[in-house]
Amino acid sequence: MSEGDLLGWQREDWPWLLGLLLLGSLTLALFALSADRFTAGQGGVPLDDAWIHFQFARNLARGDGLSFNPGRPTSGSTAPLWTFLLAAVYPLGGFPIAGQVLSGLCFLLTLVATYRLGWRLTGERWAAGLTGAVVAVNGRMVWAGLSALETCLFAWLSLWAIAAHLTDRATGRYRSGTVVLFGLAALSRPEGYLLFALAGADFLYSLWRGGCSARLVLRLFLAASLFVAIVVPYLLFSWYTSGHLLPNTYHAKATVTWRPDWDFVSLAARYLILDNPLLLPCFVLGVGLLFSQAPVLSLWSGGLPLVYAFLHAIPYQHGRYLMPLIPCNAIVGVVGLWRMRRWLLRRRGRWRDLVGRFGVIGVVVVAGTAWRLPEMARLYAWNVDNINQMHVGLGHWVVEHVPAGAVLALNDIGAITYVSEHPVVDLAGLITPEVIPILRHPDRDALLIDLMAERDVEYVIIFPNWFPGLAERDDVLTPIHQVTLERRTIGGGERMVVYQAHW
Repeated sequence: MSEGDLLGWQREDWPWLLGLLLLGSLTLALFALSADRFTAGQGGVPLDDAWIHFQFARNLARGDGLSFNPGRPTSGSTAPLWTFLLAAVYPLGGFPIAGQVLSGLCFLLTLVATYRLGWRLTGERWAAGLTGAVVAVNGRMVWAGLSALETCLFAWLSLWAIAAHLTDRATGRYRSGTVVLFGLAALSRPEGYLLFALAGADFLYSLWRGGCSARLVLRLFLAASLFVAIVVPYLLFSWYTSGHLLPNTYHAKATVTWRPDWDFVSLAARYLILDNPLLLPCFVLGVGLLFSQAPVLSLWSGGLPLVYAFLHAIPYQHGRYLMPLIPCNAIVGVVGLWRMRRWLLRRRGRWRDLVGRFGVIGVVVVAGTAWRLPEMARLYAWNVDNINQMHVGLGHWVVEHVPAGAVLALNDIGAITYVSEHPVVDLAGLITPEVIPILRHPDRDALLIDLMAERDVEYVIIFPNWFPGLAERDDVLTPIHQVTLERRTIGGGERMVVYQAHW
């Protein structure tokens, strides 16, 4: 396939693309209608983290810069590109709808990118269409498409960057456009740095095998320099505001050790099986086959869960951090299936006759993913309802019962801050980096009380199960209100309590 073919579309592609976009739009509509009916027309987002992005975006759109508390710069966003995009659409309509439209658009673009990369690797449109269809009916991916989170943006940019990288690898040159894609992916999720490192190592290895010249090495150096130029402004901003190159959220959530978290690996394998148990053998085959043809995709799909295991990432929220791998896993699995089909077609007998009816097999493979759609649609609706009842509801309670300008201390900072517009101290450390070392200290509760008193915190809103020691300190904290969920499907606890502080 030529470079021109990769960058352009042919007439035969359009029926496949339009079909994928229609299928993706239908699954998005299914989830949106499910949540709308379940919440009696309230709608909303399934995770409080989306409201964190909304707060950053609103402040940016209002001219307060990259800040959570207006006027106080912080590198609390792990997805600065997503924050800027949300800020751009903020004047067009209120959140969360504007954010969900944006993430839904990225979901549809991910389907297009999945089709393109599937075609790039197989040269057959049925295989490319099958990969896109498997992603379009994946309930976790649809959840991400309506989450107003950066997940689908990162998935789309990653696929696009990998496809461009494969073209550059084949031609022996690295285009600036490819580097820009990797840079934008890194600004969408910190994992994008690792993806570019894999691509750079792969390109160097291909040059070494094919014989490299000083001119090619210079081009690769210029490509790396362009990547640095794209990402370094936010790295410097993070260093200036927190003393670290990576955002606060990385240091608050990740704990790097030489011993992997095998529970995370086990859960990643479970999600891989649930996403499509029929494709699992083909996925294993595809990882091996692509190791020589597209090593970046093979290593990315098979290796990123191991990286998360060494970071001791928390495998919650339907495996949210693994969701950008869903299209990659689908492509790898279908490549394995495609190669298996080619092998069987060369054989005689009933296997050849069976494979000849591949349309039936394709429908079965899609059904192997789609069977979870109704369950995930119900979970999505419950997630939205949980966030509305607890986080959004407490935000409105603060507006009605807490004096304007009173400082709040929170362990979930999104919707409560966005709705109430009160200044906050983040007890999870995402936008208050001073908290991060305290959370790992033996005298955590006493040090948190000292910090809150120093910051003139007047109200504390926490999950008691997160901070049992604080919840028991009735000498300084008096409970005055609480929200208890009937059925918790998302979030850190069934009960969130408002305490009035008296230091």
